[in-house]
Amino acid sequence: PLLPMFVIFFISALAETNRTPFDLPMSEAELVAGFHTEYSAMTFGLFFLGEYANMILLSALGAVLFLGGWHSPIPYAPFTLVPGVVWFALKIAFLLFIFSWTKGTLPRYRYDQLMRLGWKVFLPVSLGWVVLTAAVLTFGGWLPKP
Repeated sequence: PLLPMFVIFFISALAETNRTPFDLPMSEAELVAGFHTEYSAMTFGLFFLGEYANMILLSALGAVLFLGGWHSPIPYAPFTLVPGVVWFALKIAFLLFIFSWTKGTLPRYRYDQLMRLGWKVFLPVSLGWVVLTAAVLTFGGWLPKP
């Protein structure tokens, strides 16, 4: 039931990590490559390590919030014997694969397109989905009793 929220979360994670559809270039003609010319050696390596650590963190957060965390996706005997750490690592690896996959397939967005996507699409859809989920839980009688 939370698939639309997962899609919004993942696209927002792509935008937060400045991956290819949302790596908004700033004066590329004047800056040559931006931070590539500013940093070198260990500083450059730490900069990229921080970007990839952010991708791993958001993949882990997506795995915990939307993909069941360390639980097996198939609740039957051969799959439940696999340790939870392995399932968690596989889910993180799957989300990291999707991060890399989108880098190679999607074109870049412009600033105005990203702002329109965030303010005119994601905000109303996510607020509407929260209201819809609350209404279904309330009127379906699925809320925990106090």
